[in-house]
Amino acid sequence: MKALKLFFVSMVFLSACGQKQPPEGIIDKRKMVRILADLHTIDGYMSSLMSTDTLRVAGNTYYAAVYKNHNTSKPVFEKSLKYYSMQPVVLDSMYSRVDNILKWRADNLTKILEAKQKKADAKINDLPK
Repeated sequence: MKALKLFFVSMVFLSACGQKQPPEGIIDKRKMVRILADLHTIDGYMSSLMSTDTLRVAGNTYYAAVYKNHNTSKPVFEKSLKYYSMQPVVLDSMYSRVDNILKWRADNLTKILEAKQKKADAKINDLPK
């Protein structure tokens, strides 16, 4: 009898510790991280531009493109974000991954810009004096 009780307690414990899948209609964590990274990239780009009505319309187009690229929609994304917001530890770990992606993108962009600048400097140095 003790063995049977121990078995059931162990099964409950193991099922509680297992990775919980989000409910139906919620974007999984990995995909959500990629979407968040893309949306924050657009946010950064948009914040670097002067604010105009045209810019706001263009921004909506960019955001819609992200949802389309990830085969989702704004309502599904918002529902998923609300779901993950109710789990701060999970959302924090997701944003750590988002932060890593954004840092990686920034580093790559910096490398590209530095390479272009070196190429431009080389062309200037090759001009006759």
